[in-house]
Amino acid sequence: MKIHLLAAVLILLTTAFTTANAMPPGTAAHAGTPPALLREGIGKLTTFIRAGKAANQAQAMDYLKREITPYFDFAYMTRWSAGPAWRRMDARQRATMQSRLTQSFLTTLAQKLTTYSNQPIRYFTPRGRSGEEVTVSAWIMQPNGHPTKLDFRFYQSDSGWKIFDVKAGGNSAVVYYRKQFKDSLRYTQHARRY
Repeated sequence: MKIHLLAAVLILLTTAFTTANAMPPGTAAHAGTPPALLREGIGKLTTFIRAGKAANQAQAMDYLKREITPYFDFAYMTRWSAGPAWRRMDARQRATMQSRLTQSFLTTLAQKLTTYSNQPIRYFTPRGRSGEEVTVSAWIMQPNGHPTKLDFRFYQSDSGWKIFDVKAGGNSAVVYYRKQFKDSLRYTQHARRY
């Protein structure tokens, strides 16, 4: 169930960063507020899905890498996912973890893009701490009446607002990757002992 919720979150997360289709970071589209970025991005992603391009995994991955990664702070997400272990990691370990997290995130997202079938989306007023971090909630309204609740966590980086975590039904992508990292670390340490 967590994987399905994570996938739903990832689908909408992707949309949040397609806001400047062909614009580089730092342009007017990226200077927008988190709610505006989310709404605009969802509109662009749904256009991509409706065009039937999401069914082709290679094409979806190319789209995500080209349109999503420039607006997403995977380095920041990786630091959060590593937790206290980040301080003990060398540059090579950090780069490897970031690469794996990014690839896993985008692969899962590319696989799940076709699960969105034009359901209405309801947006909520952002809430946050100190103006440097905000959460924007969106609900995907399901036909059975039970919405899929999504929370997009943005932070104000040097280059504008970036998403660094997404929650679906209360399940955080950062927490999911932190657990995955801890399990991997535990397995590696256990294997070294024997």
